[in-house]
Amino acid sequence: MRDLVVFVIFITLLPSCFMRPWTGILVFSWFAYMRTQDLTWGFVRSLPLSQSVAIAMILGWLAWERRAVFRKDPRYFAILFLVLWVGVSIAMNTVRWSVQGWRYQDFMKVVFVAFLTGALMNTRERARQILLVICASFAFYGVKNGIYGAMGGKSITGPGGMLADNNDFAMAMVMNLPFLWYLAEDEKKRTRYGVLVYWGMRLAFVLTLFTIASTGSRGGFLTLVGVAFIMAMKTRYKVPALAAGLVAGVIGLSVAPDEYRERLASILTRHDSSTLGRLTAWRVSINMATANPIFGVGYQNTVYEYLRYLQGIDILEKDFTTHVSHNSYLQVWAETGTPSLIAFVFMLASTQWLLWRIIRRARRTGQRWAELYGHAIQVSLFAYMGGAMFLNRAHFDLVYQLVAIAVALPVVMLRDARPKRRTSFAAGMAPTASVSSRNPFQSVPSR
Repeated sequence: MRDLVVFVIFITLLPSCFMRPWTGILVFSWFAYMRTQDLTWGFVRSLPLSQSVAIAMILGWLAWERRAVFRKDPRYFAILFLVLWVGVSIAMNTVRWSVQGWRYQDFMKVVFVAFLTGALMNTRERARQILLVICASFAFYGVKNGIYGAMGGKSITGPGGMLADNNDFAMAMVMNLPFLWYLAEDEKKRTRYGVLVYWGMRLAFVLTLFTIASTGSRGGFLTLVGVAFIMAMKTRYKVPALAAGLVAGVIGLSVAPDEYRERLASILTRHDSSTLGRLTAWRVSINMATANPIFGVGYQNTVYEYLRYLQGIDILEKDFTTHVSHNSYLQVWAETGTPSLIAFVFMLASTQWLLWRIIRRARRTGQRWAELYGHAIQVSLFAYMGGAMFLNRAHFDLVYQLVAIAVALPVVMLRDARPKRRTSFAAGMAPTASVSSRNPFQSVPSR
């Protein structure tokens, strides 16, 4: 039955993905983050649904909208450099194309979809739609697993793909908390039933906390603490918010299962096997990076080169056999060199700076919706930047899409702020002018 429902929805939406490429972006994001196919058990599970949506979406973009995908923005240049340098790193090291090839293709697809999202997100309503789709896709698991977790269950694994590991799943759930919180504020007065949507998202927020706890991820817990602190500091009443968060945390830990509290207590234990294994992995990654500072050991080559660079290190945990960096920054540095690390960190840091400017601009212009969207994306990226210290997820597709959305937000704000006027269909389809990369609020996009 699930297969039939998903297949009917897919067949119904596919023509719209071609006729309206923006619909294709929404459907593709839904499939990517909700992992819709992983919820089925039959023939749909093996069908190329996402690929079909992507093809229809790209053909529609070429046929109808034809907006420039690449913006002259420093963050876009950093992403493009990162993609190219990964390719150079592959060529300059031992090539294992059977592994590197499809991973590199996936990375390029992630970047292209992110760029296309930024190109087509040219109105306030489209910004709202893409953020709600992302939020609802993750909230599905936040609610479902949260109910299961409140009943004493565990989320040992995520829905699949890049979120299959419980630690990755926990990070994604923490990244979704800001969207559930800030988008609820925006939705509250938008529709007749906005109050119901508001309280529904607040409930999903609470249940997502149970989901994060049910994963047993200590990295997820530390990231959650950081996100709670940042969200409290963003409120007008910082001290009461911090106090309320502290009280809620104490109450939550007091009712949590003993096993979960013991697992969190192991964060401070020096001889915990997982902690020692990560410390070993970090030392190995640093050895790789210092020995190969320009090109690294090669994209996706860490697992093959791990034992060679383990030589000379006092092994802290012999039974820790997962040969990855366990740190996204060290992963980029070890595999693709210092230039890639600089581009990666610049992309994240400069996006945070841009979002800070967006929030300030929105407050001055009274565009409350843009302020809320800026807060949501900013805190979500902070969650990733903190969680990336413990996870091997340098190329998480959501991150690149959020960067593209942030880059496109100034254009949407400028368009939303100017007087509304009637335009022809042809004028509406005209490409949007690039925004000044030095001052994204300086020039108004043309129609």
